Amino acid sequence: MQSLRFLFAALIPALLFSVALQAQASPENWCGTNIPRSDWMTKYQAGEFTPVGKSEDILYVPTRFIIVGKNDGSGYINPVRLLRAFELLNSDYEDMNIQFYIKDVDYLNRSSYYDYSSISTGNQMMSLNNNSNVINNYIVNTPITGNCGYYTPGLDALAISIDCISSSGDRTWGHEMGHLFNLDHTFYGWESVEEIANIELTERAPATINYNNRDILVERMDGSNCEDAADGFCDTAPDYLMQRWVCNDVQEYRDSLTDPDSIRFAVPGINIMSYVNNDCVEGFSEDQKTAMQTNLAARQISNDTGVDRVAANGDAMNLLLPVNNATLEVSDYVELVWNSVPNANYYIVQLNTSTNFNGTVLQSFIVSDTTAIIEDDLNTNTRYYWRVRPFNRYVFDSDFGDQKFRFKNGEFPTATIDAALNSAISVAPNPVSGGQELRINGRDLGQAGNMTYELIDAAGRILLSRENLNVNAAGFSERIETTGMPAGVYFLRIRLNEKLVTRRVVVTP
Repeated sequence: MQSLRFLFAALIPALLFSVALQAQASPENWCGTNIPRSDWMTKYQAGEFTPVGKSEDILYVPTRFIIVGKNDGSGYINPVRLLRAFELLNSDYEDMNIQFYIKDVDYLNRSSYYDYSSISTGNQMMSLNNNSNVINNYIVNTPITGNCGYYTPGLDALAISIDCISSSGDRTWGHEMGHLFNLDHTFYGWESVEEIANIELTERAPATINYNNRDILVERMDGSNCEDAADGFCDTAPDYLMQRWVCNDVQEYRDSLTDPDSIRFAVPGINIMSYVNNDCVEGFSEDQKTAMQTNLAARQISNDTGVDRVAANGDAMNLLLPVNNATLEVSDYVELVWNSVPNANYYIVQLNTSTNFNGTVLQSFIVSDTTAIIEDDLNTNTRYYWRVRPFNRYVFDSDFGDQKFRFKNGEFPTATIDAALNSAISVAPNPVSGGQELRINGRDLGQAGNMTYELIDAAGRILLSRENLNVNAAGFSERIETTGMPAGVYFLRIRLNEKLVTRRVVVTP
């Protein structure tokens, strides 16, 4: 081990300070991707593949979020934070005309995948849940103890820690995506160096270093072996720093290193594929960009045109049910309903016990429909507030708009949703073909009284309203004509005395 004793005497304090700055779960390593160079990269750097230049058009790359929680469905990342980090990821690849879009969002509840310590558990998670022709991104709490994230080449998927996802400069996601495109660390070969204490700064680096049972050339400062040493790119500076570090005010490591020729040099802290602290990073080198563009072309998955790349407008959001200030029958279940917003592919739903949604909220999740079920977390005689933010699969900078509705989960007689009444009413056929008659039938209602019903479109407009219908306990029968109604989702709201029933109606062409 004498040949490794060349480095830096004061590295440990710097590392401790770096971790403190990150406010993360003290990862020993930023990245858990410690694998041999890929066959693809070996062939590419040997000139076996023709480099692909920057595309004139934006290449839209499909990604999938697999948001992992505990067995009970708790622990998910807040999707607002997730989207901000996704915007940062796209900014890192923007100058390559590479942009990632959200093709799918799935939730996975399994505590053994939420926190795990072995790569075999992560491999099991990915092999059982991956989708093809899309980049699978698993958002977990701890992806292998001590790491912020990693890339698995055999399964072609990423795992990212919740603690290492933010919009404030954390480049873990961009770093792991670089690995997916077959980039190595700028310090390639030094990953195997585990003991860094008591290493002398003045001794020169060895000519080679063993990594994954292979001798890797150590890059020299004069560039004489840059094509064959370390990461194989001549426009990335020599780098032997295998743990996270803090740069100085000129974006370099604070101490000099010594190469195999005894030349002293400073490592610049600008490359995403290094282990430099986030506030030092700027991006990728030009050779790295060309390699990633070439690798992406070989994958043949960026076949989307982005034609629907239009931001959703949060001001077009209309919350429908429960109606604002409604008091519901005590239940551990409530359905939230809102309108369909133009250009929105997904919606962030947030539920809280106060009007302040800026901090921790009770629930925050993504759906692709215009309804959401809230279960289990509802307390009796408690008032809840909810809001919805629409967003486009390509453009994520929408907002929640101004609407915040509230409802009370309490045993009060005002417009309560009645389970017995709900089971006594049928709406058929559903889906209903446009022009076909929609039948509303009630049987054995258990009460007589005054009934009102309304048909509401997805934008919240009342299309049909029938009021003050006298019905008896035996039942009733009503008909709605659908001729001229555009295909889509509608809501039927029926009120008998102080009891409320809502049904979702689908009209097909």
